[in-house]
Amino acid sequence: SLVSQDEGSFHLKDTAKALLRSLGSQAGPALGWRDTWAFVGCKGGPVLGEKHSRSPALSSWGDPVLLKTDVPLSSAEEAECHWADTELNRRRRRFCSKVEGYGSVCSCKDPTPIEFSPDPLPDNKVLNVPVAVIAGNRPNYLYRMLRSLLSAQGVSPQMITVFIDGYYEEPMDVVALFGLRGIQHTPISIKNARVSQHYKASLTATFNLFPEARFAVVLEEDLDIAVDFFSFLSQSIHLLEEDDSLYCISAWNDQGYEHTAEDPALLYRVETMPGLGWVLRKSLYKEELEPKWPTPEKLWDWDMWMRMPEQRRGRECIIPDVSRSYHFGIVGLNMNGYFHEAYFKKHKFNTVPGVQLRNVDSLKKEAYEVEIHRLLSEAEVLDHSKNPCEDSFLPDTEGHTYVAFIRMEKDDDFTTWTQLAKCLHIWDLDVRGNHQGLWRLFRKKNHFLVVGVPASPYSVKKPPSITPIFLEPPPKEEGAPGAAEQT
Repeated sequence: SLVSQDEGSFHLKDTAKALLRSLGSQAGPALGWRDTWAFVGCKGGPVLGEKHSRSPALSSWGDPVLLKTDVPLSSAEEAECHWADTELNRRRRRFCSKVEGYGSVCSCKDPTPIEFSPDPLPDNKVLNVPVAVIAGNRPNYLYRMLRSLLSAQGVSPQMITVFIDGYYEEPMDVVALFGLRGIQHTPISIKNARVSQHYKASLTATFNLFPEARFAVVLEEDLDIAVDFFSFLSQSIHLLEEDDSLYCISAWNDQGYEHTAEDPALLYRVETMPGLGWVLRKSLYKEELEPKWPTPEKLWDWDMWMRMPEQRRGRECIIPDVSRSYHFGIVGLNMNGYFHEAYFKKHKFNTVPGVQLRNVDSLKKEAYEVEIHRLLSEAEVLDHSKNPCEDSFLPDTEGHTYVAFIRMEKDDDFTTWTQLAKCLHIWDLDVRGNHQGLWRLFRKKNHFLVVGVPASPYSVKKPPSITPIFLEPPPKEEGAPGAAEQT
């Protein structure tokens, strides 16, 4: 049975409409804004009833609908699947006796696998690093996330703990289906502060469960995990041990969209903490973050707090050009369908197994400066008389390195960068992905460097004849909300 509660058309994409059509629904695929609707049918069988009432106006709902129908029932014996009596199938049977809505997990004839055997990772440096999965009451998201996590080469299921914010039954059923460890926390505070307290409790519990661990991998329930996620971490985690100027390693590139990311073997240093699949050093958490973590009455986002200068203290994070996580969740405290469509849906996600990262040690602080100066010395300066928002700003070449210089009067002057980010259709709500006033991305399959002048130390590379590009923001319409209100 399906019903529309409050407003059902907002997230009804073509795939869902096609499914409703296949079930025999007439009104579901054409559901309008604030229509009321109810549908009862049997999968592979007849439609048992459907009622629909259209909304008369944008500001009001359709009339209530009442649907009465008889539903034929099957006996328990007929409904029972006769799977072989194995530990795996006992987990499946317990799960399927309680919940529905997980595709073919409960199919009698051809159930989808719930155990995975990815190849071991040679010389796995993160084999014994605990993995904390931060979850709430989004069991379908958690199911999708755990499938991708358990399919990644080098995964250690015994090192995974799913932390659930609240005593919700179905997320724990999903954890048990995969034979993993799940821990539930009593929620503390409200809204963003509740999420923040859940993070703190989960990280503290992780290092209590694994007292010998020097690091922890932190994931969320609405992320797809790349097949080479642990390989990426295994090849780079030594940087956190050997370079005190680093804050974290993240699987996520804030500016790594389908049209701006190209090289899965390439790594960057950035001044922002991306999150969305990252490695935390135990000493950082226990000695610095845990003692001053925001208290429950502070309605702060934990990740924005971690990005503050007082916490970061000039340190940087390592990120890949092509992300090793993908944010698929469109339902959450700070997320909706429009926001996801604009800023997350078109992120590039690595699907190539066994990528060998290139020149990893060049990401150490001093070596990275040498690498940046090498890139700038080889880069071709673009024609600054052209509009950088136009496709023609970069030549129709591939595999070249280009540089543009933009006006940036001081360290916090991001006026031109924000406007450039807007026209490039990348993250523009705040400043991400920069390193000392320099941004690196790909455009038309060319390595594209952007340098802020005169604030960036790399502005010394600007030829004297070049005038830095200045993009002025459009005038704000009277009565329009400010950026803070919009986000």
